[in-house]
Amino acid sequence: MNIQQNIINLTFILLSTLSSFAQIPKLTSSLNEYSFDLYKVIKNDYKNTFFSPISTYLALSLAYEGAKSETKCEFDKVLHVASNEMHNDILKFINTSKIRIDSLTDLNISNAIWIPENIKIERTYKDIIHSKYSAEVKSADFSNKNKTVSEINQWVSIKTNDLINEIISPYDINEYTRIIITNAIFFIGKWANQFDKDLTKKDVFYSINKEKVQVDFMNQTEYLNYYENDDFKFVCIPYKKNYKSFCIILPKKRYGIFNTEMGFDKSLIDTIFNNIDYLKVHLSIPKIKLKICYSLIEPLVQLGLKTPFTSRADFSGITLESPLIINKINHTAFFEIDEEKTVASAETIVSMMTGSVRGKAHKTKVFKANHPFIFMILDNKTKMILFMGRYVKL
Repeated sequence: MNIQQNIINLTFILLSTLSSFAQIPKLTSSLNEYSFDLYKVIKNDYKNTFFSPISTYLALSLAYEGAKSETKCEFDKVLHVASNEMHNDILKFINTSKIRIDSLTDLNISNAIWIPENIKIERTYKDIIHSKYSAEVKSADFSNKNKTVSEINQWVSIKTNDLINEIISPYDINEYTRIIITNAIFFIGKWANQFDKDLTKKDVFYSINKEKVQVDFMNQTEYLNYYENDDFKFVCIPYKKNYKSFCIILPKKRYGIFNTEMGFDKSLIDTIFNNIDYLKVHLSIPKIKLKICYSLIEPLVQLGLKTPFTSRADFSGITLESPLIINKINHTAFFEIDEEKTVASAETIVSMMTGSVRGKAHKTKVFKANHPFIFMILDNKTKMILFMGRYVKL
């Protein structure tokens, strides 16, 4: 690799999800396929997992928009980009989310590109990122690291209501840095029916390493979307306005998560929602707080995204001034649920170097998530997966 190459940092931040988006089936299908693919290559069998598929997907999409030749073909495969029409649905996702902010949920999506005045970015690329992603173009002086870092972090802090105050440091900028792209998505969602704090009790959670740990369990009985088969139980807990839900896949066997994950793909979700019921459920779920960091280059290589990290990369759609390669993709995700709400956040940094039906007469279902399970936050209307993970230990 020629160290005299330029660097482009693309940073994406996501803080939880919830609001009803327009009908965008092609984007939903592609995103969900990608979500399950990424889940399988980043999960660690004996550790918790949490990430935002939509965060990493959109960060990669910003690079994809400037990709050509073999580089673009690999993005098409990994992102499951079936058509340009599908990728245009991103604008619908972003624009629709902006009008769903209210007192019950807080959701905002923002994009910006920071470029020195002496760097020429292709006009077509600028037009695409503006029309598809509503991205702001901001002037940056990368020779003054502290000033630029302060400006970017202040922008992020404003866009995330001060929940994320720092996504970049002076170490992320050097003499070869040419562009930094930032995406911020912020969300806090309140439960449609809040859990009674007086019903929260300590109970045993059976960790994946077969230890018994004491965890605070929230308890509630209500009518919920529910499904079960021989392998697992599934429940959706809605947020206010019923735009989004927190969904759990709970294996029936205490340590059956590995078997469940073997069949964990988009078709499984389709099967669940084609057969779901609205039933009375006694719910008992742990309070959770997670923060997990990932380096995504190796997982993405496993999925088939290889050329963008080599000298054969072609990002000439971004700029013709010098060749670009991706040299870093970092993803950090935060998640917390309590009796009142869900807060979820994620940030992705990509560096490029130039080189339902009402319930039937069933008895109350018992859903006690006291052993390893899979969870997701998804849009109720489109079934788009916005966050996903696995909780296997305290």
